Amino acid sequence: MNIRYFTGLLLALFIFASCTPDDIFDDIPADDAAGYEIISDQTYGYEEFVSNMINGSSITSGLPDIYKTLITAAVSSYLDGLKADNGLKDSKLGFRRVTYSYQSEDQYGKPVTLSAMALWTGGIDGEDWKDIAPGKICMVEHFTITSNEECPSEGYPFEAFINGNALVIMPDYIGYGVSSDMIHPYMNHGLCALNSIDALSAGAALFDELSSSGMDKGWKLYVLGASQGGGNALAVHKMMDTDEQLSSKWRFAGSYCAAGPYDPSLTVDRYLEAGRTDHPVLFPLTLYAMQDSYPEILGKYDDSDLFSDKYISHKNEIDAALKSKEYSTSRLNGMLVDFLRNPSGTPGLGADEILLDDILNPALLDKDSEVCKALYKCLEMNDLTQGWTPQHPIRLYYSEVDKVVPCDNALAVYEAFGEEKVTLVKGLPMDHGSSCAMWMLDVLSSN
Repeated sequence: MNIRYFTGLLLALFIFASCTPDDIFDDIPADDAAGYEIISDQTYGYEEFVSNMINGSSITSGLPDIYKTLITAAVSSYLDGLKADNGLKDSKLGFRRVTYSYQSEDQYGKPVTLSAMALWTGGIDGEDWKDIAPGKICMVEHFTITSNEECPSEGYPFEAFINGNALVIMPDYIGYGVSSDMIHPYMNHGLCALNSIDALSAGAALFDELSSSGMDKGWKLYVLGASQGGGNALAVHKMMDTDEQLSSKWRFAGSYCAAGPYDPSLTVDRYLEAGRTDHPVLFPLTLYAMQDSYPEILGKYDDSDLFSDKYISHKNEIDAALKSKEYSTSRLNGMLVDFLRNPSGTPGLGADEILLDDILNPALLDKDSEVCKALYKCLEMNDLTQGWTPQHPIRLYYSEVDKVVPCDNALAVYEAFGEEKVTLVKGLPMDHGSSCAMWMLDVLSSN
């Protein structure tokens, strides 16, 4: 099986730059005013940790064994190359993982304290640690989560560890980590992008303080993510490309996104057409976030205007599970199916699917209703195919059979901006989770 979908240009974007004794280190744009507080600072051995993650990560654990074998082989090759290129033949490859809090702003423009993770590579020789100068910065946006243990500052997201010799910055987003008491602004792409760039500034200042190596010569910034992270990564790309000073400061070089809801309205269109879902948790995540982010638009409607009577009858239990940040998305999906699925069954409905009628108020399913128009108004404000012109390359990985985030999203970005700026990478015909996992294998294979 050919797992390398990248063109030569894509390889050039993501292959890491090894450092030699003659290299001249470049400064990182560390802002002394970027406030942060270190939560934890730890070093780990890399090989065993990453290998164990293949079987423990929520994004890879459900893959068939053949794909786990492919990933394991790729990880082994990747780690061997990383050691060789950084002169670690007699040392153990490791990574330094620093979690931190930083300052940003919420949906109302008020100050908020958020959290994130910074990660970079080094060598472990006995008790000694040696920082290695990163060849690039990778801003990694995580996929949809609903539990704190999955967020970057508390968990170990697989997509953080596949970026070669990079300084990885991975934000938690509002609603996770130190801000877990808040509603997560799901689908609010602009806010997530703003919070992520603030995490980048704070992470750079943190790296400048803690690392003994500095950045390797010619470093650049890339942003990447899958699923929700794909949408947020493209939102960061948009923010960079609409602010020349920001883009120049960070030496921005482009994005690589997988299966993201780049056009939220189009995504909801496809759900309404299908009339069913096996990921029902996406609906309360989206609706609660849009109510919270746009109180003057969707926030003026009660939950009973948005959800079915059946959902409202279980609302207290569902809300408690969501607010606890203790349940994974798979557990919440199972809970919603148990609560809402018609016990008599529906012909042709999958065992893990429910009808949209089971979860949503009939008015929300009617595009001519006022409440549905209000929802679409909120979603349209987060359409990443409108209102800007990309200046740097976008690469989009997609699967034609993805039912969670339809491939129409990637095609819409391509149609909006054209082949000069957008490269479509067609993955295997796999479901959403498996497709995102194979994208991660692509990223790993390029390093």
